[in-house]
Amino acid sequence: MINRKKVLVLSARLPYPLDSGGRIRAYHVLRTLAGHFQATLLALSGNETASGYSDEIEKLGVRVVTIGNPRIDRPAGVADAVRNLTSPLPLTVAKYTCSLMEKAVEGFMADGFDVIHCEQLHMAVYAAGRFPGVPKVLDAHNVESQIAERYARQEGNIMKKAFLSNNYRKMLRFEKRAASSFDLILAVSSNDRENLASYGGGERVKLLENGVDLEYFHPQHQSGGKHLVFVGSMDWLPNVDGMLYFLGDIYPLIQAVLPDVKLSIVGKNPPETLVRASAALPSVRITGTVDDVRPYVADAAVFIVPLRFGGGTRLKILEAFAMGRPVVSTSLGCEGIEGQNGKHLIIADTPQQFSDAVIRLLSNEGLRNELSSNARRLAEEIYSWDVIGSKLLGYYDSLLAGKNIS
Repeated sequence: MINRKKVLVLSARLPYPLDSGGRIRAYHVLRTLAGHFQATLLALSGNETASGYSDEIEKLGVRVVTIGNPRIDRPAGVADAVRNLTSPLPLTVAKYTCSLMEKAVEGFMADGFDVIHCEQLHMAVYAAGRFPGVPKVLDAHNVESQIAERYARQEGNIMKKAFLSNNYRKMLRFEKRAASSFDLILAVSSNDRENLASYGGGERVKLLENGVDLEYFHPQHQSGGKHLVFVGSMDWLPNVDGMLYFLGDIYPLIQAVLPDVKLSIVGKNPPETLVRASAALPSVRITGTVDDVRPYVADAAVFIVPLRFGGGTRLKILEAFAMGRPVVSTSLGCEGIEGQNGKHLIIADTPQQFSDAVIRLLSNEGLRNELSSNARRLAEEIYSWDVIGSKLLGYYDSLLAGKNIS
């Protein structure tokens, strides 16, 4: 077993509070590493108050150091896009570059860390091609170039499309360089693993699924109303696009058959575009940030995931599975999850298919219960963070065995 070795974890943000899929995954990966290493977390911090959040991470036995960089909380504007035209880095990576962070990484590595672990591709800029002889791990939450390509493809504005297409090409080059530079790359799904392997990662790309806390997210009684829920960070473009698509193309079809249907959109930082789209719909509630998503999921009869682009896997689907809530998702929305259509969830890719699936579930308690029971069992068998943590440590054992580290 790996004990008392030093791992430096680099993160684009503090992995707390647990209000986004990226933070949830990073937190549980860090929790696992902290049980077997002397773990130091070096993270960028924006405008949020870091002290209380740092305290929560330190409870894991992790040393926490934050580097302030307010740019990470500022939406990219036209000026940022213009400046980025001459940069080799994609805009979303350049946003997280910081000279103070670079100096801090160099300082820590001079102290003799045994492993450097990067949470998300954005942090690869601080480790790729550097610190020879030190094993480097990249936890790739998504295939970022895939997201960038899908986003560019869906943009209708010619000028924006040109910029986004250029950004996609930059991201692809950057991701390929990173895939060739790390000793271990963790992919959240089989599709992501195949893509990252083809980018140059080869056999060094290993599958480490997303997971769920099965004790925290447990089945609860549903009130019986025709309630739908979507849960996700509403400052992430795929989530915003998905909900605008749902409100415009799918929800009216459901209302035409079930006029008493209700919808809750739960997640931080909802944009004005989404607020405006729901303003004329009294049955739609946008919550913004909530302390606990479980009451909203528990109150829902159906959990919806109408995503049209994105990457990785949706932790929120796993949370819905763990709480015994039936899920209707697009194929892309449930990408990477080992659920079977019609057994663990319903997959629907057109507005009519999606609305029909939701109506069918809202009208059939027996079907809801069947999907819910199957999904909970799947979560228990595959997606427990404890199971995934053991898998992670196995990868680390193999990585470090070649360096004669016990």
